[in-house]
Amino acid sequence: MVKTEVKKISSSKRELTITMEKDALEPIREKQAKRVQKEVQYPGFRKGKAPLNLIKRRYADAIEAYTLDMAMDQGLRQAAEENELVVLGTPEAKKIDFDENGNLVSVIEVETYPEIELKQYKGFEFTRDKYVITDKIVEETIERLLHERAEIHPVDGPVAEGHTAILDMQELDENEKPIKDKKYENISVHIGDGKFDPDLEKQIIGMKVDEEKIITKKYPDDFPQEEFAGKEEKYLIKVKNIEEEVLPELTDDLVKELDLNVETVEELRQLTRDNLERNYQREAENRLVTDVYQKLIEENPFDLPQALIDNYLNHMVQDVKAKNPQLPEAEIRNYYQADAIYQMKVYYLRDAIAKAENIEVTEEDIQKFLEEIKDEKVRDLYKQNEQLLNSVKEDILGKKVFDFILENSKINDNEITLE
Repeated sequence: MVKTEVKKISSSKRELTITMEKDALEPIREKQAKRVQKEVQYPGFRKGKAPLNLIKRRYADAIEAYTLDMAMDQGLRQAAEENELVVLGTPEAKKIDFDENGNLVSVIEVETYPEIELKQYKGFEFTRDKYVITDKIVEETIERLLHERAEIHPVDGPVAEGHTAILDMQELDENEKPIKDKKYENISVHIGDGKFDPDLEKQIIGMKVDEEKIITKKYPDDFPQEEFAGKEEKYLIKVKNIEEEVLPELTDDLVKELDLNVETVEELRQLTRDNLERNYQREAENRLVTDVYQKLIEENPFDLPQALIDNYLNHMVQDVKAKNPQLPEAEIRNYYQADAIYQMKVYYLRDAIAKAENIEVTEEDIQKFLEEIKDEKVRDLYKQNEQLLNSVKEDILGKKVFDFILENSKINDNEITLE
């Protein structure tokens, strides 16, 4: 007979005190003795034929070790079944001993699926960003598209705003002598884009091809990096080439060449606006989703079993290694550790809320999803693949729970005009 006491350590850990009565140990001990009998070669006997009493005396320690392992395993299985516990990972035996009556007492710490105690998942307040797309943003986006088709022309004249100057730079010491290993060749500087030092840019403007000039950089005395504070740097520069980007004229003919399924400039502007609105809206929704789930995690704390985290990370290592075999496993695990915890907490909280509020995925939900798939072959693929359908059910359930939380929270719209 086996008796079990269960002590809750955390939402995902239990301490089991399992007592197996002495009489229940004897059949296990006998079975292990016969196991050893079959496996060993006893002097003077063929393998497996030595008398059992000799085996028990000669291999008493091994038989007892096997007996304890088997008894603990058997007791753990029975305890888990009787207490409806799913044991995850490798249980930790904290104590194995006999009491004064010869009964085996095992104290085992196990991990199990987390027990979620929902504290708050309604009545929150969130902010949803709403972006206003201005004509200026539309035109700037189209201009970036035109830059991809721009032509580079040489400039016959001095460097000016918007030009790209190709330079050689030699850093000089305080006596204006070249510093060894401080020469930089063929540096491309686009004047006015802010990527190069603005103080140096100003001194380059007006220079011509093949012209040389010493330019200086003076750091203020209160510069944050002390090693540069108050320091003056000098460079001998030579302009080797000056180029400018010439954008194509935005016409209906050019729009047709872009192959974007639009034919006029106005259609391109509308398409650009629609894409910007969709992309920014998706960004805002993703941010809101993160805010909602982070709030849920904060308000409903629980522990995750390490076995589940490790299992998630094992899959991530496998996926990443398939694409980048050279990446160290430890580095992958460390990178995805926080994401593993976040994703799994979201999963269990979502599941707990669904059960608490009787939120389910119906057959009508699945049919609606399938009907929205235009490609018949893809639709049939989902119908025939249970794993794909289960993934769809998870997505639908997640959306239903998310919508429920929003419906029971205050949502403040925050309008952002993109200039």
